[in-house]
Amino acid sequence: MVNMARESHGAALALRGVTRRYGRRQGTVHALRGVDAELPRGSFTAVMGPSGSGKSTLLQCAVGLDRPTAGSVRIAGTELTRMGSRALTRLRRERIGFVFQSFNLLPALTAQQNVALPLRLAGGPTRRSRDAAGAALARVGLADRAHRRPAELSGGQQQRVALARALVTEPEVICADEPTGALDPTTAEEVLALLRESVDELGATVLMVTHDPAAAAHADRVLFLADGLLVDEFPAGPVRGTAAAHIAGRMRTLARSGTEVAV
Repeated sequence: MVNMARESHGAALALRGVTRRYGRRQGTVHALRGVDAELPRGSFTAVMGPSGSGKSTLLQCAVGLDRPTAGSVRIAGTELTRMGSRALTRLRRERIGFVFQSFNLLPALTAQQNVALPLRLAGGPTRRSRDAAGAALARVGLADRAHRRPAELSGGQQQRVALARALVTEPEVICADEPTGALDPTTAEEVLALLRESVDELGATVLMVTHDPAAAAHADRVLFLADGLLVDEFPAGPVRGTAAAHIAGRMRTLARSGTEVAV
């Protein structure tokens, strides 16, 4: 197992010894086996691994959608594992942005209303929420689509609305779960460029789970999971073509070797 943790008081997200088990006795599934990882503020981290490696569970535990069986998860120094459900809901709404493969936009609301929703749920004034949503839509190039409903937007535009919604609260962490999985390559590249821009220009911290080496190559580093363990790390860097090829090769190695991974 590779220890990915870096001790830093400025971490946006820190996991220590995170374990997640499902079931009991002989039916127990060990989804995560003592994961240590840290995301510095203003960084872009991708997580990859073979099917069943635990990457979705890692993301869910990291942002409070699932509770670890053991271990510690901190968002900007706030411990999540001991929070009640109400406090966790508030933290996710105010301090974590979400971008999913399926967009998760409300069909009856306009793009601007969808983006403003986290602020309105937090009790923000209507006008201030509307203005912030308009600014977030402009940031992703959709100021002229503010009053369109999701059915009137392309898939790429809907994902950009979802990204604007994730950014509007200025969260500590943006959680992106296969954000390009439903997009064509050109549109996917546009969305990934916006995620990259949110890190470089806005100082956002992005945690992205993906199966696509080309998507992972936009990150600052890639963490590889196998059988619930973090087994390797690759600094993607600026040369994305070379990085994507290396990442794809590492994934092939993990797929061939199963749980017997040399690190």
